[in-house]
Amino acid sequence: MSVCIISVGNELLKGKTINTNAAYIAKKLTELGYSIKRIITVPDDVNEISHEIGRAAKNFDLVLVTGGLGPTPDDVTAEGVAKGLNKKLVLNDDAVKLVKEKTSNEKVIEKICKLPEGCKVLENKKGVAPGFIIDNVVVMPGVPSEMMAVLDEFLKNIEIKEKYYERKLITSKKEEEILEILNKIVRKHKEVEIGSYPKENMVEIIISGKSKNLVDSAADELEKLLKI
Repeated sequence: MSVCIISVGNELLKGKTINTNAAYIAKKLTELGYSIKRIITVPDDVNEISHEIGRAAKNFDLVLVTGGLGPTPDDVTAEGVAKGLNKKLVLNDDAVKLVKEKTSNEKVIEKICKLPEGCKVLENKKGVAPGFIIDNVVVMPGVPSEMMAVLDEFLKNIEIKEKYYERKLITSKKEEEILEILNKIVRKHKEVEIGSYPKENMVEIIISGKSKNLVDSAADELEKLLKI
């Protein structure tokens, strides 16, 4: 199942905030057998959000969105999602019920409870603004702890697509020194995915796939050839 992650927020585009949400979601979904095809960042702009949501919903099986669900004027994700999916933005009774347990501010309640018509609300146990699901789009808050809480609610009923296994090897050799060995293993073990990631004074190699035996076979051989 193909997945697109869309992060909303001017602070992400300006480099003021590191996008840890996308990395967390990608890792979680990958471990469940889903295939992450795109990670996109858009500003707090209804038209920009709408454009990306509309395109992603058509091209991917699942779209996960974070950010822009709060009560401030720049929190326009719900409106952007509604526009992108051609849905009306309406006051959601289930959301109102949940939010009233956490605040009595009517302006806040009205702002964060206006959601795309027909959506299913996801409880936010770490904050005020709930998440929601509409069609194949899952929308979560941007605060990491709240995103994780809402993602957990969504994952309770998600289908595990395929098994996923990975092994990590580390060598002090430079990437160009191990290139021939890597190419040999890649050609021989086509059933697994092998990625090398140069870091300071070392190279990290990740071997991943759907079969533990195949992953271990490739990793063991690579480990032997690299003498690590």
